[in-house]
Amino acid sequence: MNSSPISAVPSSAPTEASLISRFVAILTPVFAVVAGWFAGVIAQAVPGAHLDQNQIVAFMTAAAVSAIAAGWKWLQGWQQHEALVAQGLDVPVKAGPPAATAAAPVAPQPPVVSAAAS
Repeated sequence: MNSSPISAVPSSAPTEASLISRFVAILTPVFAVVAGWFAGVIAQAVPGAHLDQNQIVAFMTAAAVSAIAAGWKWLQGWQQHEALVAQGLDVPVKAGPPAATAAAPVAPQPPVVSAAAS
């Protein structure tokens, strides 16, 4: 039985440096609120649609949840893309610096003996 630890060698594949996922994560709640507000405006402005307060709130909630679900699904796909980039199976949208490489072990140096010490 081999009990030696498995050494993880860092990949030299480039990393993803795009900031789009951060913008999506920050702006998704904003878009959800805007989608809910816009749905309320549309529900009140459509001629012939006589919606009571509960129906307008339900419509606004559906629009907000749809915006959140779209952002969530996009972020899941982006995480999958980042995992594939880290494994070297996909190319990054914006290449960052390559992952750090393992430093080679340094052989010990013999002590330096000066001529004055002898």
